[in-house]
Amino acid sequence: AGALASPAILHTGLEARQTSTSVFPVYEGFLKNDDGTLLLAFAYFNHNRTTITIPPGPDNRFVTGEPDRGQTTTFLPGHHRWQCIMVVDGDFDGILRWHLSHGDETHLTSESMLQYSWEFDAGGARRALRDIDLATAPRDVCLNRSPIVRVLGPSALTGAVGHGVKLFGSVRDEGLPRGAAVTASWRQTSGPGTVTFDVSDQMRTLAFFDTPGTYAVELTGSDTVFERSAQVTVVVAP
Repeated sequence: AGALASPAILHTGLEARQTSTSVFPVYEGFLKNDDGTLLLAFAYFNHNRTTITIPPGPDNRFVTGEPDRGQTTTFLPGHHRWQCIMVVDGDFDGILRWHLSHGDETHLTSESMLQYSWEFDAGGARRALRDIDLATAPRDVCLNRSPIVRVLGPSALTGAVGHGVKLFGSVRDEGLPRGAAVTASWRQTSGPGTVTFDVSDQMRTLAFFDTPGTYAVELTGSDTVFERSAQVTVVVAP
């Protein structure tokens, strides 16, 4: 699965040295799990204005052990966190570098992976562990997780009968399973009348309401294996 929306680029002070072709793999940090395993997290920066595809192989690989571990192959513009979450055994030696080459540039992730400064705090640990069952997770590969789904804007919207209410959503995914399409779909989950969507399978759409009252509408994102949803309330006047 790919991603249907890209977040803004986070500025890191590296921009002055980066060219328009830069695609950077990023090591985000690690977590010591209660069962003795370690969880590793990788991200990327794509400083192009367009999506870049780097298939598995010499230009997109891990340089220690198995080169293809299910890592991202489609790089959307901007900074994308949590793109490869990997569980490794507790005796991991801290040497696992992600190598990306694009254009005339080659970049690798950090060599020093287990320094204390890389260990996640509670907030990072919570985000890294999302959807992961340590007891059953395969080792040493990037794990598929459900898409991150958000309805953007206020938690409650207002509208009127017969007038379109603008809905804005975001669906992002780490790209697994490879080759699968990420889909987005809107639906009504509650309300006194009927909701009609201008386009129900796009993240941005208009919703029309035929009866006054309070409604809930839901955006669901799916990567064909996992799905996740987010809701918004709409209060409709006559």
